[in-house]
Amino acid sequence: MQLVQLANFVLDNLVQSRIGFIVFFHCWQRDESLQFAQQFIKPIHPLLFYHQFVQMKGVQNWSHLELNYMGHLQPTLGIYVDIKCDQAQELLEEASRAQLYNQHYHWLLHGNQSVLDFYDLFSPFNLSIDADVSYVKEESQENNSSVVFAVYDVYNNGKIIGGQLNMTGSHEMACDPNECQRIRYLSTLQQRSKYGNREQLTDVVLRVATVVTQRPLTLSDDELISFLSQENDTHIDSLVRFGFHLTLILRDQLHCKMKFIFSDSWSKSDVVGGSVGAIVDQTADITATPSLATEGRLKYLSAIIETGFFRSVCIFRTPHNAGLRGDVFLQPFSPLVWYLFGGVLSLIGILLWITFYMECKRMRKRWRLDYLPSLLSTFLISFGAACIQSSSLIPRSAGGRLIYFALFLISFIMYNYYTSVVVSSLLSSPVKSKIKTMQQLAESPLTVGLEPLPFTKSYLNYSRLPEIHLFIKRKIETQAQNPELWLPAEQGVLRVRDNPGYVFVFETSSGYAYVERYFTAQQICDLNEVLFRPEQLFYTHLHRNSTYKELFRLRLLRVLETGVYRKQRSYWVHMKLHCVAQNFVITVGMEYVAPLLLMLICADILVVIILLVELAWKRFFTRHTIQS
Repeated sequence: MQLVQLANFVLDNLVQSRIGFIVFFHCWQRDESLQFAQQFIKPIHPLLFYHQFVQMKGVQNWSHLELNYMGHLQPTLGIYVDIKCDQAQELLEEASRAQLYNQHYHWLLHGNQSVLDFYDLFSPFNLSIDADVSYVKEESQENNSSVVFAVYDVYNNGKIIGGQLNMTGSHEMACDPNECQRIRYLSTLQQRSKYGNREQLTDVVLRVATVVTQRPLTLSDDELISFLSQENDTHIDSLVRFGFHLTLILRDQLHCKMKFIFSDSWSKSDVVGGSVGAIVDQTADITATPSLATEGRLKYLSAIIETGFFRSVCIFRTPHNAGLRGDVFLQPFSPLVWYLFGGVLSLIGILLWITFYMECKRMRKRWRLDYLPSLLSTFLISFGAACIQSSSLIPRSAGGRLIYFALFLISFIMYNYYTSVVVSSLLSSPVKSKIKTMQQLAESPLTVGLEPLPFTKSYLNYSRLPEIHLFIKRKIETQAQNPELWLPAEQGVLRVRDNPGYVFVFETSSGYAYVERYFTAQQICDLNEVLFRPEQLFYTHLHRNSTYKELFRLRLLRVLETGVYRKQRSYWVHMKLHCVAQNFVITVGMEYVAPLLLMLICADILVVIILLVELAWKRFFTRHTIQS
């Protein structure tokens, strides 16, 4: 064996692969190992490589292969195996059982067997799509010291799901004691990336875990697939069907077949049962239905790409007894402005009384009024002007008329600003509820209904938030015997429309479609919305050790980059209600008018009382005069 040339080849391969650590499994003699190691000490490349030699002779048991010989903290560890050694077969079989043919180990399997012999040797082994395995076939040259190494890329799309061993010639290297040169390419592998050459999974059947909540699992697989494939009624199982259609796009990209494993829930607990449990116990390769990336799940799963958005809300219309809004007529000005304006009007009322007094006492007789108005009358004139009311009493003097001009100018400016603010307030959206959080909703007297979704029930059972515990105690447990506590989304939305004050909890991706169907534009703007649970993203998950992780991530990123994902999401998922207030006329409700009517009734009562007091005083004064 020409070990110097082999060492040069391995060094060149490690440089090209950017790997600095390697373990050699060999059966060489001691002097041969020393010769090989010396070439590593003075390599043809000015780089330092850490290496370890394992003599396979005498090893009786290869169990715990990774723990005993391959412990490392590097992203990738190089592994050289001389398959001409007697113990090599057992070592390779143990590596297959331990699933070590993956992206974390760079395998160099060196021998002089034919390609067909190596194929027969390696075809039973459990390789994966991300395997980094190279068969290095040595071909010696008779007339010189050069050795030609033919390199073959070896992988399997998935042995346990029907994949066949794939061997593709990569290139040939000619190595002498001084250097290595690439003499020819055996295929076009070098023109594309690793996963670019492995993107066609034509020989495997991927196992896909899929959730179906709106159809019974007793239906046949064909009937369930037909339901998920439909493109009408997007509000029914919208999130599930959205993920299913993305999976069909992934299937078309990979040119593979898929076997769908159906369940009626994401999981029974955090990682047990349902579609999540199927990924955890590796009975499924990928989930078609996106799910939440919780802390417990990430111990077993990897979220490869965001493929959904989860938002549950409580919607309700403001009850008719939500309270009177008399403060809208005082809102245009602050209290200080109101006080100053009243003070100015009072001052002008006093100035008017002084003006009338001076005109009656000091001016010519033909300029005098028939009588001297009282101070109460001038105050009435002043405050009447603030309400844009004229007066029959007009001062005759120039100074008095200037006071009148100032009074009406100030009143005109204040009136226009006031009316513009009041009108805009009255024509804006009607009264909104003050309930903005789950805590406030739990403490309110409003009746609650919920859509019977698995993740809603799971959240109620496992949430640790105190406001959710209060919500369960006051709104759920008190209606334990109520058959209408859990309602389908359509019935719940209709009840919200017909019963102001009724609260319904649903998932927006499906429930918003019913709101847009049954609510008018004005009713949509009138809705109150409380977030039922924190907004969270949904992800497509694979097992933490899945060999398809990088391939699926690259394919789904392609779907995202091309805009296909955005198109599918906008079609299947409704995340927002659109309120277009200018498209309809808003009427002013009794919550605004009632305070005015109440003020008018109170004023009428006060006037009647004052009138009665005046009549009684007049009668008393008349009797007292007669008796005198």
